[in-house]
Amino acid sequence: MSRQSRVKWMTATLVALLVLIGSSGYVQALGVTPGRSTIDFQPGLEVTKSFTVTNNENKQFNAYIYVEDELGEYISFDTHIIAFSESDSSKTFTYSIKLPERIVPPGDHWGKIVVMELPSDFFSAEGDDILEAALTTMGDNPVGLIEYGGTEGKTQIMATVAVVHQVRLKVPYPGKYLQLEMGVQEAVPGESVKFFVKMYNLGKEDIAKAQATIDILGPTNEVIATIETGPSSIKSMEKGELLGVWKADVNPGMYHAAATTRYDGEVGKAEKTFYVGNMLVDVIDISVKDFSLGSVAKFDILTESKWNQNIGNVYAHMVINDQNDNKMADFKSASMDMEPFEKAHLYAYWDTEGVMEGDYNAKLSLHYGDRVAEREIMTKVGLNSIRMDFAGGAGLVTSEEDILEQYPVILLVAVLVAINFGWFLYFRKRRR
Repeated sequence: MSRQSRVKWMTATLVALLVLIGSSGYVQALGVTPGRSTIDFQPGLEVTKSFTVTNNENKQFNAYIYVEDELGEYISFDTHIIAFSESDSSKTFTYSIKLPERIVPPGDHWGKIVVMELPSDFFSAEGDDILEAALTTMGDNPVGLIEYGGTEGKTQIMATVAVVHQVRLKVPYPGKYLQLEMGVQEAVPGESVKFFVKMYNLGKEDIAKAQATIDILGPTNEVIATIETGPSSIKSMEKGELLGVWKADVNPGMYHAAATTRYDGEVGKAEKTFYVGNMLVDVIDISVKDFSLGSVAKFDILTESKWNQNIGNVYAHMVINDQNDNKMADFKSASMDMEPFEKAHLYAYWDTEGVMEGDYNAKLSLHYGDRVAEREIMTKVGLNSIRMDFAGGAGLVTSEEDILEQYPVILLVAVLVAINFGWFLYFRKRRR
């Protein structure tokens, strides 16, 4: 390796170190919790709800609040402006909902309350007038483009940050109605595949008995096995789950499950494609170290590659909902590449400010290549612990105590510095 090549290599390594150190402390400027509120429809219902906006950068600014989507006409605010000072780490915002006697069609109806940071000179330029804002939405984190007079009479367009609080209104169907969704916990040949038929009773009446028949289809769409779940009852506007287990005495490959659910004379269907064998990456364990409620919980997700080739773009995505299916958190780990049969750690972070003690439902999605492996996790949050159980008894996840959360980053920096120093000594000795 030439001297010029060594210089380029060291420079690239140092740049990577700076990016790593800088990105490890990244926090979004604005936050909102909870991310969603769910309301069961009642004729003429009047209710007051609230959410908390967090000022993660502890800066002074004004935020403009407005509502979008179909529920906008039923949602009202006392004010459209929230003023933050540098000492305001968060503020709670209250809104009112007044429903009519009837909303059609039945099902889910949505409203979106947007909290958008305003430019620092917005009010000095425009007084109390809010000009037109053109919003370009990117998932749950839209970027706003505000056109305003600016200073010295010049028109300015400035990008700004916005966060969203969703409002979901569940309007019941007449009679009995199940909304169905299917989940699969995959396995290798010879082990048991578990099927979860998730049921949401959106009807006005209780369901006395629901039971599912699951057909497993092979590569040519032939039925290779049929299993039955146990029965279950579900009250109106509540949810339930049916469990089916199948021993996968088949060759590795892609299969399809089709569930037919019969409930009190009605029929519903749900389907899911799944894999047997070649489960490339699996979750072995999750630990949360040095946790206290209200702080940032660091999830250490231990994964294992079960494939004999490199796997690129491996990352974890976790969504946490409360018992009313309101989204409390949605976060991802950084992505990485895994060596054959390697065990590796993925780190993801949940800001628990404003979170209460209690039981939550979490879904962990492990992404790798063009595949996604999902795990349902039952979560119990305490003052100094997070305890979680994989649905179906696939594993146990508990919280632990640790001294410092920054050891992985510090260790990685030390290793890279040592490698650079080793190269320096090697080439110096060789030149002599």
